[in-house]
Amino acid sequence: MTPEEKTRAFLIAEELIEQYGDAVHLFLGAKIFETQSQGNIEQMEAWLVIREVALTVLEAYSRPMH
Repeated sequence: MTPEEKTRAFLIAEELIEQYGDAVHLFLGAKIFETQSQGNIEQMEAWLVIREVALTVLEAYSRPMH
């Protein structure tokens, strides 16, 4: 994954977190299932990366700051 792809995944994840909050995993799970059902493996892989980033960001937000 290139730095540009990582940045794009982060920006998309941030946007989706703004829209869906803690329920972002439900939206992303649906997108992953949808693209898998369509046989669109490349797009499914992209959604998997975005989900991973989103969950990492949510986890970071939930940690107390010292």
